[in-house]
Amino acid sequence: MLLGRAFSRVGGDICLPTLRFGLDMIGVHFLGYDCRSYHQQKFLKVVNQFLQLYSGRKVVELEMLFCIGREFSSEFDQVMHSISKLGVERLRLHFDCGIVNPSSTINPDPNRYFNFSLELLSQASSLKFLCLTACVVQPSVGVRLNSLKTLILMGAPLYKGQLEGILSSCLNLNQLIIQSCKLPYKLCISGTVTFVGFTNCCGLEEIDLRATDLHTLDYSFDERVRFYFSSVPVLKHVKICLTGEAAMAYIFGEFARDLPDQVKSLTVTTYYNQVTHFPTETQVFRNLRKLVLLVVDTDYIDIFKVSPVLDACPLLQYLDLVRRHSYNGKAIGSHHTRPPLSPTYHTELKDVRFGGFRGKGEEIDLAIYILKSAKLLDQMFLTQYLISPCVDIYYGYDIWKKREGQRIAIEQQRQAQAISSNAVVIIK
Repeated sequence: MLLGRAFSRVGGDICLPTLRFGLDMIGVHFLGYDCRSYHQQKFLKVVNQFLQLYSGRKVVELEMLFCIGREFSSEFDQVMHSISKLGVERLRLHFDCGIVNPSSTINPDPNRYFNFSLELLSQASSLKFLCLTACVVQPSVGVRLNSLKTLILMGAPLYKGQLEGILSSCLNLNQLIIQSCKLPYKLCISGTVTFVGFTNCCGLEEIDLRATDLHTLDYSFDERVRFYFSSVPVLKHVKICLTGEAAMAYIFGEFARDLPDQVKSLTVTTYYNQVTHFPTETQVFRNLRKLVLLVVDTDYIDIFKVSPVLDACPLLQYLDLVRRHSYNGKAIGSHHTRPPLSPTYHTELKDVRFGGFRGKGEEIDLAIYILKSAKLLDQMFLTQYLISPCVDIYYGYDIWKKREGQRIAIEQQRQAQAISSNAVVIIK
């Protein structure tokens, strides 16, 4: 399929904003490892003819979704040579090797993947954005991708030393995103990156961060990974999601102790089987100012059990607690009986937002606990909607629509229990 052939002019030159190529443009609707060699060769020939026809014109974005074997590497080299002449700024190459998620394969067969050498991009002087899917990326000594700002690797197995070699060619890279990849035991991230994101990868057990410009780290894995924050002087924001019952003990234990003091914002995703494993030790994150806690599938546990997290962050100013329920049924009125707790006073907490609030007894208990402990609280916002930088979900009904009187009464009762004279409680 070929889309985006609308033309515009930039500085008098003809510009093609977007080009997208797929095997269906030659009548093939099947992608995968068993795609016929004849179709692979025909596809590359047709694409190359088109690119040569428009050689010298500016193309902002080019995307290809296709399947080719290694025997057609010379034909693919010709296509990449033609692409380098188009001044492409954003390039997406999706190789379909027949493996949906390589990270779920213990030892993915390297012969199933096409070898993509960075040497093919040596003449792409305008390239700012590169996304490579399901291929083995081969570093190339001497190649310098000076204009590249964003690199995304998806379903691409990385072997020892490969990522470090790739980063050595990207002298001005800002964003590095790695998704569904099989990784080596240890990685070292260095260079100019300001954002690093890992999602749904496997194999990694240690990561050494030596990126002096790194500002944000976003990490979502099944397995626990040991972080070495060797040189991250400007790291401010960290997002971490781990599965398994020991995840919270690690995040609020070893991970917290290793986290640099300058990190002020932390987003943690926890699941129903992890809520009972929060630490009891206080002041773990001594300098944290903002905490986003996303609690997933928690209909059958007591949300009040997250309260020790407040004691772990003595300087916390902003708390976003997001409760993502696993079903949409009516859930108002349930309550867990517990003896009253004497709250630990928090002298910095000013703003609390509780998303996914549906008026359950333990939710109200947690709200009261915070109101009675936050001396300088300005606002507590309790909403049925999931308001968070992480999620944006609407359950499809308004639980307070026919309970306006009860909503107002709860607002007034909670506000009266606040230790802060400036606190405003809002329920939506």
